[in-house]
Amino acid sequence: MPAKGDMMKLCKIKALNKNERMSTQELLQTIYAKIDKGYTDFEIEALGQHDIAGAVFTKNQKKNLNFKITNPGQRVGAMALDGTNIVVEGSAPADVGWLNSGATITVKKDAGDTASHCAAGGKIYIGGRVGTRSGALMKHDPKFEPPEFWVLKNTGSFSFEFMGGGSAIICGYECENLNSVLGNRSCVGMVGGTIYFRGNVSGLASCVEIVKLNKKDMEFLKEGMKDFLKHIEREDLYSKLTKFSQWKKIVPNTNKEKDKKISLQEFVQKEWFKGGLFGDLVEDDGEVYSLAQCNERRLRIPKWDKKLCINCSLCLNNCPQKAIKKEGKKYYSEDNLCIGCSICAAVCPKKAWSMENQIL
Repeated sequence: MPAKGDMMKLCKIKALNKNERMSTQELLQTIYAKIDKGYTDFEIEALGQHDIAGAVFTKNQKKNLNFKITNPGQRVGAMALDGTNIVVEGSAPADVGWLNSGATITVKKDAGDTASHCAAGGKIYIGGRVGTRSGALMKHDPKFEPPEFWVLKNTGSFSFEFMGGGSAIICGYECENLNSVLGNRSCVGMVGGTIYFRGNVSGLASCVEIVKLNKKDMEFLKEGMKDFLKHIEREDLYSKLTKFSQWKKIVPNTNKEKDKKISLQEFVQKEWFKGGLFGDLVEDDGEVYSLAQCNERRLRIPKWDKKLCINCSLCLNNCPQKAIKKEGKKYYSEDNLCIGCSICAAVCPKKAWSMENQIL
């Protein structure tokens, strides 16, 4: 809202005019120009334009900005700053609040994949569900208030990957029959922050643990729930969603647990998808290849042409694997040593060595 004494200037923009759709660039430039003229409030009827209300940097922008948006494209509120209030009437696609830097963003219905991805500040309120990898890489700069990510229903899989700070609140409303309100493979690599949830969870990464709420947690949820439900216009759910016996929280494991190291092969066999990522198509033997391969696993194979060779031995002397051998005036590569690096071909002045692609 504008400060006392300020005149609210409302700008209404229709992104479709006489069957002509504004480009994203044209829409954003129109918004910036209006802000420079002192407009603070916007009602935007979009048609899939992206980055609306995000990262508004204009020379004359000194007041809070308010956006009411319908039919936005991706990245609503991306990198949005403190003092920006965004309301999406309906649903929004991927990347809502990507790298949010202080704005309050409300989506009254569902949000797509990667909502609140990399959020570093502000509050994001979702009145429905969010898609896969939502909340991933959330973080907290101690100079600012930690980010908050509130979701009325549930998330898709791979949520909260590598989360480093802030709070996520997944209310699990109308999700009683789900196996997990966080989808599958949630919290992989999580090192900080807190996830509050109501409902069932399964398939969590081993780097986190589920614990009970304490008094401080309950106070945080009780107070924050009022704001959240007010923003999504569901204040009728307050008593239902503040029965704290139904809530728990997820936090990173203790340092002792995090310091426990396993090999990549153990991770694939014990932590990754059963049967491998493509287990429904091919059988995964669980073997982990080295970075550089020899024999049939090479990507390229060296071939020598005796007609071009001048017997300079540069290939022999420069091969890092000592794979080039010489018998009389004949050069060849030992398959069990060669990794297909192509240095022999690079140093040969007469191009006697060439590389052929290996068909795996």
